[in-house]
Amino acid sequence: MKFEWFVASRYLRSRRKQSFISIISIISIGGVALGVATVILVIAVLDGVEHGLRDRFLSNEAHVALHIFDHSFFKGYQERIERIEAIDNVVAASPVIFAQIGVFREYSNTIQDVIYIKGIDPAQEDKVTGFSTYVTGSTDFQNSELIEKAALIKEGQTITGGIILGGRLATRLGVMKGDVLRLLVKLVESPIDPSLLIPDLANFVVVGFYESEMEAYDNSFGFIHIDTAQKLYNQENHVNFIFVRLTDAELAPQIATKIRDAADFSVLEGMPNTRTWMEAQAALFSALQLEKIATVIIEALIILVASFNIASTLIMTVMEKTKDVGTLRTLGASRGNIMKIFMIQGSVIGTFGTMLGTALGLSICWLLSNNAERPSYWYVLALIVPILLQIFIASQHAMRRRGGWKFAVAVLWLIGISFALYCAVRPISLVDLGLSQIYQMHQLPIKINWLFVIFINLLSFAICWLATLYPAWQAANLKPVEALQHE
Repeated sequence: MKFEWFVASRYLRSRRKQSFISIISIISIGGVALGVATVILVIAVLDGVEHGLRDRFLSNEAHVALHIFDHSFFKGYQERIERIEAIDNVVAASPVIFAQIGVFREYSNTIQDVIYIKGIDPAQEDKVTGFSTYVTGSTDFQNSELIEKAALIKEGQTITGGIILGGRLATRLGVMKGDVLRLLVKLVESPIDPSLLIPDLANFVVVGFYESEMEAYDNSFGFIHIDTAQKLYNQENHVNFIFVRLTDAELAPQIATKIRDAADFSVLEGMPNTRTWMEAQAALFSALQLEKIATVIIEALIILVASFNIASTLIMTVMEKTKDVGTLRTLGASRGNIMKIFMIQGSVIGTFGTMLGTALGLSICWLLSNNAERPSYWYVLALIVPILLQIFIASQHAMRRRGGWKFAVAVLWLIGISFALYCAVRPISLVDLGLSQIYQMHQLPIKINWLFVIFINLLSFAICWLATLYPAWQAANLKPVEALQHE
């Protein structure tokens, strides 16, 4: 062992006369560890939320939506779909009639809500958004038993077809399967007086509920068959959207241009336009990205503050070891040797703090994502507190002995604290917190970004190393005569 490492290790060990310096060293390690653990945990949560929202959006949304600028109807959509599906990296495409209509319950004269309606072909829509996997109930819009029963009960009333409502929308409207909803499709001119507008109404039977856990869909969407939608708007063989799914959602901006070219709209039909999932959710993901950047900056400042503890520890050590520095210089140690001693001491503190913080942060991330059953909190308090107390008493006895007692006690402390964390840290339920509708998920998601973990480790070590430069330089510039003049 080089003598710089030997001297630095002696300075790091606890001595009775230097116990105050040792305590500050432990506090410095703890400060760095908490800073690193915090930034790893926070970024894991932000990445988890971002990827969770992204996956949920992409499982319910098309990657690219093709339409005319004014959202008007166009014909020949099946031919266009065939050309679009021939493009590389396109999985499937489906025709859609997308509109906004008023809805009210049977026997009511007041519009209860305005909802979005998607007229779809279930078979084609399944290939693009996985529609049927989120439906509880029937996906048969035309021949469901509920429609037949409603038609028998409501003699004299025309049942246009079945409708699948978003689960939260159905709850808000207070409807169940088999109930009849009246939709205000559009306003038409009165044959008697063209200046008057008459509501065009249609009766639909609720045949199922759409449960995707996405607020945007479950709270405001209804689904009907595309043939029915075309009849409602007198647009036979016309649609106003084509939804497209890709092999990789990240390719949406590049493929969107090819989709517009393949659609081949004429000047009379209108100017084609595409909207990618990135554009549809740009505000949300930009806000998450900005929040992540701000978090990294704040957490880096926390580590910077912890590094000041290292600098102050080394400065106090230099003041405490002035005589030792003078003696070493007198015995032939160079300024570089002295600098290395204190830089090694600070670097060891920073390295231990960074490693401990990384282990703590990753452990908490794992615990937050582990759904295994844990003992109750009362059981934990009744069991862990006495165990930790016994370990503390044993550690006090071990401090007076030599040999492997200190290592054994350290292992016991590690086991006790690890078990306490395992019992105390549990997955966070957004349902219990009332945040599931906001974040579109039931549990706080965790996703560890390993590249970022490596980056924050290197950043933490760099900051801690830089914090050692001034105290080490100050120690190296002590003159032996001035250091030993009072001895």
